Formats: sequence, C-alpha cells, structure tokens
Amino acid sequence: MPAAPPPLAQAARVANWLHGRALPLWARAGIDPSGAGAWEALDHDARPLTARDKRLRVMPRQAFVFARAAQDGAGQGAADYLGLAQDLFGFAMRHGFDPNTGHLAARLAPDGTLLQAPHDLYDLAFMYLAAAALAGAGAEIGDTLDRLDRGLDRLAAPRGWHETADARLPRRQNPHMHLFEAATELYAVTAEPRYARIAETCLELFREVFLQPDGRVFEFFNADWGPPQGAQAVEPGHMAEWIWLLDRHAAVTGTDPGVDLGALFAQVLAGRDGMGLLRDSTVPLAETRRLWPQTELLKAALVLRRRGLALPEDAGPDRILDRLFAEYLDTPVPGGWYDKRHLDGRLLSTDMPSSTFYHLYVAFAAYLQDAGAVTT
Repeated sequence: MPAAPPPLAQAARVANWLHGRALPLWARAGIDPSGAGAWEALDHDARPLTARDKRLRVMPRQAFVFARAAQDGAGQGAADYLGLAQDLFGFAMRHGFDPNTGHLAARLAPDGTLLQAPHDLYDLAFMYLAAAALAGAGAEIGDTLDRLDRGLDRLAAPRGWHETADARLPRRQNPHMHLFEAATELYAVTAEPRYARIAETCLELFREVFLQPDGRVFEFFNADWGPPQGAQAVEPGHMAEWIWLLDRHAAVTGTDPGVDLGALFAQVLAGRDGMGLLRDSTVPLAETRRLWPQTELLKAALVLRRRGLALPEDAGPDRILDRLFAEYLDTPVPGGWYDKRHLDGRLLSTDMPSSTFYHLYVAFAAYLQDAGAVTT
C-alpha cells in the first residue's frame, strides 16, 4: 500500500469530506421532509429508503452529530445545524415514548408511528448523549434531563442497569459503554454529581466484568454478570471505542481510568485483517468488516499517539485514515459511505445507514483537533 498523504493534506481531506460534503448531504437527503425525524438509510445514490422502518436511536445520534457540528462551527451551515439537531431531538422526545407505558421506543414506522417500546438502555444512552451535545452547543433543553433520569431509574438493577424494561437476557456491555459515554459528556456540561456516579458505575463494570484477564472485552453476560450459558462475542471495534471513552473520561474528571490502554490496543490490533482493518468480531471469527469499527480504530490510535505510546508503523492514525477512505469513503456520492465489505474486499452492503455518521463525525472531528486544523 502506498504511503499515506502527509498530515496537513490528510486534515484538508478530512475537513473537505466532513464539512463540505457529508454534513450538507445528510442535512438534506438524510432528513424526512414530513418532520418525522431522520431516514434510517440512504441508498448508494443518496436516495432515502422511505419504506424502511426507523430506529429511534438514529434520531438522537443524528441530533448529536448536528449539535456537535454547530458547536464546532463546522462549515457555512453551522447555525442551521443547531436548529436541525433541535428538531430531530424534539421529534424523539415527543414521539419516542409509549403513552401507555412511558417506555422509550426502539422502532418506528416510516411515518413516525411507534411500533416497539422495550425501553432499551442503549437507546436511552443516546438520548442522553444528544441532550449533552445540545446543551454544549448552547441550546435550551428544559426538563429533558429530568425525564431521561426517570427513564433510567426504571432500569435500575442491583449492579448497573437492566438493558430493557423486562430485564431480558443476556446482559450486554454495549449499552453500558454508551451510558458511560453519555454520562461523561453530561458531567462535562452540567457538573452534576449524578452523572459522575453513573459514569463511575459503568467504569467499574468495565474493569471488573467486561474486561477479561487476557485483555479482551466480552459482550454478553448472565443476570449476575457472570459468563452466559450461550455463545460469547468479542468485537474489536468496541474494544477500540472503550480506549477513546476511557481517555475522554480521564480528561473530563481528571482521574486515571485504571486500565492499561496500550495493552487494550494490542488486543484491538489482534483483530485486524490482512489490510490492517478490523474484523467485525474475533469471537466468532468474522469474515466481514464494517465501516464503524475502522472509525473507532482511528480514534484509539489518536489517543495512543497523544499519550506518547509507540504505535506499529502500519497502525498510525494517518495510515488508518488512508485505508478508511480507500475502502469506505471514496464513493460515487461525495459525503456518502460504503458500510460493509468482505475480507476479500467485496462490497456487501447495499445502502448507507444513517447511524454510522455518529462514528464518523467523532472520529474526524478528533482527527482535525489532533492536527490543529481549523474546523470552519
């Protein structure tokens, strides 16, 4: 593989793609003009898949992206992005709760009608995250946090939180990871001790339950946080994501995470394929690689480089970024992406999931900040 472009050229490439292409595309084509939130996906010609059901989580994830873009002053539409973020989040708050049970929805019909409301911790975490981003961008969020706090209290468990209102099994690490992320960001903008305590509970679960002695991170557990009776899973993308989130928590709280990030990164790198990109899982061993784990690999590499840890030559941020563009972002639609490939390079996905923008925005904003690039 040719050497990656120099960092300044990479930063210009990232800024052009993110601010000049992706944000305008998804602010236009990615939004349902009827006011019923964001589309679930676009096809590879950037046409919305209007007949597809909508996951509620897409609304706060896209609201997060546009609120962050407004806060970062990303491009000429920065002021409009805040209004769009408020519209998306407002839709989720108005239409995302079952009026009979009070549970948060997971799936909506294309017109926004509620279909399923299991009150999933994962979805609630992203509602929190969007609220944090809106507050950080200067938006008024009223009693939003009180409502979300009551929703979280419904899921209280002896240790951590149930992942759904019916406490279904197996227990899952991923919702707790995103609650950790959201609580960290809420603490950063509100300084409320409640959110520091929530983040600390999730961090303890990571250190004592999710992180295994061999350095891997397990996905599934039984009711008492022991190994489940069924199959286990290990996703290197989530392991890379934890590196980023642990570093962010340390920056916000001024405390050490108590985790060897270098050792964790070594386990992440063990999940790469022959091209240096992350498989979707190493348990079971996947023959596929989606886009989002590569963004998490980029973020983890940025953390390690900033902390002064030595990186393998082929695992530096600029090399990762170059592969990411070549395999996923150099598409016929500027600002679009390919979502999934086989390890042999075959394109497997047929559309562009809207939810992926959350991963891309955070990774690219982090890269630009690391490069000292201007965001406007």
